[in-house]
Amino acid sequence: MPKFKITTKHIDITPHKSILVKIAQTGYNCEEALSELVDNAIDARFPDKNLEVAIEISPRLISVIDNGFGMNEKETAECIRLGYSKKKEQLGEFGLGLKTACSSIGKVFTIITSPPKKTEEYVIRYSEDEWLRNGEWAKFPMKVRRNTPSKKSGTSIIIQNLKIKITPSLIKKVKKELSSRFRPFIEYGKVKIRVNGEYCESKPTLLTKEGKRKFSLKVSGFGKIYGWWGYKIAGAAKENFGFSVLRRKRLITIYDKIGLKSNSEIKQIVGELNMDFVPVTHDKRAWIKESKEYQMAEKTLANYMIEFVAKKAKRLVAGYPACGGRVEGTVRLVNMFIHGDIKREMEKVKKGDIIVTSMTRPHFLLAVRRAGAIVTDMGGTLCHAAIVAREFNIPCIVGTQNATEILRDGQRVVVDAQEGAVYDAE
Repeated sequence: MPKFKITTKHIDITPHKSILVKIAQTGYNCEEALSELVDNAIDARFPDKNLEVAIEISPRLISVIDNGFGMNEKETAECIRLGYSKKKEQLGEFGLGLKTACSSIGKVFTIITSPPKKTEEYVIRYSEDEWLRNGEWAKFPMKVRRNTPSKKSGTSIIIQNLKIKITPSLIKKVKKELSSRFRPFIEYGKVKIRVNGEYCESKPTLLTKEGKRKFSLKVSGFGKIYGWWGYKIAGAAKENFGFSVLRRKRLITIYDKIGLKSNSEIKQIVGELNMDFVPVTHDKRAWIKESKEYQMAEKTLANYMIEFVAKKAKRLVAGYPACGGRVEGTVRLVNMFIHGDIKREMEKVKKGDIIVTSMTRPHFLLAVRRAGAIVTDMGGTLCHAAIVAREFNIPCIVGTQNATEILRDGQRVVVDAQEGAVYDAE
């Protein structure tokens, strides 16, 4: 057998300059990209100080400014490096988010940052076109501004030469996304996020009278799943059920069906889960489902939820859905044929009550304004009840034939006007 002579050569595997451009083509939309930048701001917040993030969006530029800890000279130099991150147990730990997010929105971005109690400010400017022409990995320019106010700290990111079209609907989507993704921080007052001067708000999920059911499950060998779940009573879209699943207080997935079966009987189950030990993809938009941690978490949760998933509410009456939505409330039987004190009959309906009647008439309007839903014996999708329900945007079911006979005054029910059914809530 001949003996092969083996030598070792060292080759240059410096990434091609276009890698910085290509990482921007990973499917980020504007909402997700700005969420990445807010992630970084949250990681850099002071432990004893509420964080404020101001986002301004215009056709000319997008800016994200926070009052966090900022970065020192070394951290600023490292923040532009691909894949570099010293973060552990924090939201941004892959060293890709800032570059990817900014590059997906615009061709030029500038980072201005300063740490507390320092009189220096560090500035990095990246231009996609300039980088491709003259950029060098080992000679990326960083400016140092001296004699800046020592009381100031935080990071500003300005993105220009936008690749996206700015519209009013896009700004609304951004605000909605940030409100959802960072709801735990907003809810507890730890973070305030403004989009074009308007604060992102956290709206509670409406649940049945059982409310939130808190739980904590031990996942053998890994950690625990904890959070809450409940039965949703309001919402138009059938697919809007499932869990908001967080890792280290950062929302990873919404309407996640982990531990649930995707069928109509359980669509009202919603909740919030924390799975801090389960790994996520580098862009923090999905769980690594192939991991043992995820598979064990899914199995543990499914075993816990099985008895609640199997629960099926008792259907009392059914009719035609005239205005969508789901709501829980108290039945108020209203006699449309009364010849006496009509005002007194209408006053029986308190805020949130379910009007159950043969058919509505014009003198029902004041009661309708207070009602949580309308259910009628007669009528179709163009009847008076259907029209006023759509006008006031409240759930409505018509044509049940026997609602006034089956439902009792004072009974607690869930009106599902998506499917046209009334369920027992007791």
